Amino acid sequence: MGEVLLVYEQDEVYTIPTSPDELKVGGRLRIIEKPHGVVVEWRCADDEASTDSDWAVINSAAVTFTHHNISDSVEISTPRRNVRPISIELIDLRSYRLGQDGSLVLIQRDGTTHPALAFHSGSVLCFVEVLLRYVAVKKSEKDSNLFLVSDKKQAAQDEELLAMNLVPSRQGPGAAGGAHSLPTTHQRVWGFFNNFKRDPYTATAGALSKFYDAVLYTGVEDYVRDSESREDDVAEIFHSLNGFEDLEPGFELLTKKRFLNERPQVERLSPMTHSEFQEYVDDDGRVLEVDQLKQRIFRGGIHPNLRRELWCYLLGHYVWNQTYIQREDRKRERENLYYIMKQQWKTVTEDQESRFGGFRDRRSLIEKDVNRTDRNHPFFEGEHNPNVTLLHDILMTFVMYNFDLGYVQGMSDLLAPILYVTQDEATAFWCFVGYMDMVYRNFDMDQSGMKQQLKDMHQIVRLVDPELMSYLEVRDSANFYFCFRWLLVRFKRELSYANTLRLWEVLWTGHPCPNFHLLVAVALLDTEKDTIMENKFGFTEILKHINDISLRIDIDGTLKKAEAIYLQVRSSPCVPDSVRTVLNLPVQEPRPSPPWPPQKNDRSGDSDGNGGGKPASSNEDTTDTGGDVVEALSSLGIVGVVSNMIGSAVRHLSGDDDMIDAHLEVPQQERQQEEEREGCFETALSHQFV
Repeated sequence: MGEVLLVYEQDEVYTIPTSPDELKVGGRLRIIEKPHGVVVEWRCADDEASTDSDWAVINSAAVTFTHHNISDSVEISTPRRNVRPISIELIDLRSYRLGQDGSLVLIQRDGTTHPALAFHSGSVLCFVEVLLRYVAVKKSEKDSNLFLVSDKKQAAQDEELLAMNLVPSRQGPGAAGGAHSLPTTHQRVWGFFNNFKRDPYTATAGALSKFYDAVLYTGVEDYVRDSESREDDVAEIFHSLNGFEDLEPGFELLTKKRFLNERPQVERLSPMTHSEFQEYVDDDGRVLEVDQLKQRIFRGGIHPNLRRELWCYLLGHYVWNQTYIQREDRKRERENLYYIMKQQWKTVTEDQESRFGGFRDRRSLIEKDVNRTDRNHPFFEGEHNPNVTLLHDILMTFVMYNFDLGYVQGMSDLLAPILYVTQDEATAFWCFVGYMDMVYRNFDMDQSGMKQQLKDMHQIVRLVDPELMSYLEVRDSANFYFCFRWLLVRFKRELSYANTLRLWEVLWTGHPCPNFHLLVAVALLDTEKDTIMENKFGFTEILKHINDISLRIDIDGTLKKAEAIYLQVRSSPCVPDSVRTVLNLPVQEPRPSPPWPPQKNDRSGDSDGNGGGKPASSNEDTTDTGGDVVEALSSLGIVGVVSNMIGSAVRHLSGDDDMIDAHLEVPQQERQQEEEREGCFETALSHQFV
């Protein structure tokens, strides 16, 4: 049995709190040589009380940085269930992130992202120095705080291949050795063909997708430019083929970023206070200038002392233009109605329930869910907590209120914060009813509402960040199933309770658009983009990483970025109507279709009376073919169409045309793709929510 050598040790390495009500937890960070490999470990200080036989042999040359306080102990105030030890073999370490404050985040190859660690004594650079004994580290080109880890031998081989100059140079002639100079169009073209030999699928898919977008997403005016301008466009497309010379299947741009204006800077306000709210209320209690009030809430949220009252307005329990007296009358009336519905299910006998399968199943599901909803929160923790009973009763009453919708897993997550804020049973019920009126499509039995939101996210990301979109396409992750939980319970499981309340009241205003939650999701992806792409995460790794960033999200920064994305899209002229519809922006007037294929000399008509710029040689068959292409693109997507094209070419070259019926292959491939999508959807659902 081989020896275990301790080569690095650092005391007082603390987890960084993810919310104001969480306390830091101290521990010890080590790098250990074990018989099976080198391991990085962090353990809570309490775990170090017991003797571990692994520390029997200590390397005399080990680099140690230890510091103890006077009592030689560390006070642990955070519940132990929230602290998990870290143990990573170096072969599984993909990267690490160094914060501006000297913090350290370790990221594994499978997407696992560990909590940030802070060094209260010593320096994180000492850890990095020891780490460099075993691995090669490269700083990310896109994120200055991200460092990629690789095997030393593999890194050395990559350097040798780079020195041999086997791929086209990134520097064009006359660049004078500039590190950031672009290659010429000639070099790009030959680089493309060289990579086509090595990886024809990726090279062809990327190139065709660019030409596809250049044609379909360019206005009519782009087709009537002179030939020199068109040649410049071709050169631009080849200049955008960055990455093909890297000899690794990667990602390519799908949309020209020049279509979008610059993203503006956005600032947020402090929460609205009670005195400020009174400026919107007249002497009789009517709320005036409701739209301006909602905009103010959107810009800064609501102070906790005012939250209970304003939530009742935002969720429809109170009516904005009613007086104090009318509001109290409405409140009493709805309270009586609530208790009438509550008595309906309370008085169902066991004999009735035995023949009422739908009611029985929903009761059983509610009982299971409420017993595991927010039980770590002080408001719901402990055995025989009356607030848990209220949670159960409200959900059961909602079943009687809307039996068609009933109860679906996730509803308890939406109700719990409302009950915590209102702390009144009937009020919480009617506020919950108002919230469900907003998000009921999330709970469709066939998940059609959720799938539509994921499709809408696809449209937005494709426009806003084509680089990320193309990467996700290549990694079979463009279905966005890893965002399922975000949208289902409106980020409630990703944020602390305080941040969840802040986000929800912003979303309830309906500003700047009803689907602002989709822009919040896009903003989160934009924040994690470099980590995902630099670590080359696939679908499973992205799913794991997305789950691991829970409770470590900067809500203020995310809201700023989401609003900035909206303003960027709104101010840009060339935005697809599909995105405009999702973001509730005015749809552009339809423009006449450009000639297909583009002609250098358009003619208003021909001898046969054909007009509209249609070439003289065009006929009905050509038009039908174009319709078939558009229909195929809309059903399969560009990747699916290109895949079919490449597959047909490969079969033709290999002589297998006669073995496959071309008319039967596309439906078969569609069925296979649909089965794969459903399987992937179920996997994402089980990993993120259940």
